[in-house]
Amino acid sequence: MKLVEFMNGKKTYIIVGAVVVLGTLQGLDIYEISQSGWIILGALGLGSLRSGVKKVAAVVEETKK
Repeated sequence: MKLVEFMNGKKTYIIVGAVVVLGTLQGLDIYEISQSGWIILGALGLGSLRSGVKKVAAVVEETKK
């Protein structure tokens, strides 16, 4: 459970970091990630972003009451 607590709020940044590193390596022809890998990273990024939006929406809803 400590890992889950640590990852809370950091998932999007970790995925963005992975995309930047992998994109840089691919741009320099050092490492090539497949098309399906980019799709998976994009889906993970959107999922973590959606989770963050849901948390913010809950806070906004509480402040409206």
